[in-house]
Amino acid sequence: MRRSRRHGFSLLEVLLATGILIGSTIVLMELASIGNQHAASARDLARSQLICQTKLNEIVCGLAAAKTVRPTPLEEDPHWVYWVEAIPSEQPGLVVVEVGAARKLTRQKQSARFTLKRWIRNARNSDAESPAPSSPTPSSRASSSPAV
Repeated sequence: MRRSRRHGFSLLEVLLATGILIGSTIVLMELASIGNQHAASARDLARSQLICQTKLNEIVCGLAAAKTVRPTPLEEDPHWVYWVEAIPSEQPGLVVVEVGAARKLTRQKQSARFTLKRWIRNARNSDAESPAPSSPTPSSRASSSPAV
């Protein structure tokens, strides 16, 4: 007797294909989870860098004093804290300003943390060493503007 050709898959082939599909799905889900964790970490690091740069710019342009500030929550986002440390340098008239920012600890094991240092003039020492610049007189303002 002749066997007829079969049409379809055997139970073993179906189970093997299902196992491969489930295994690859688990691996892809784990990779997506790791990718999300790294993306969140990069986002937090970029946010902490932006906070540090903003606070340092405020100090450099004179909106904030170059003095030590304990960890303080941000007004815009209370989940983040920043701190400022003013360290006198060996060079006269200069101070090293270190600005840091970090996300408050939550359920995460590590938080994004970034610090930025910059040397700036110490306003108290530089004012004592050099006289304050005088404001321009009306005649000097007119002479400094280009002729039209």
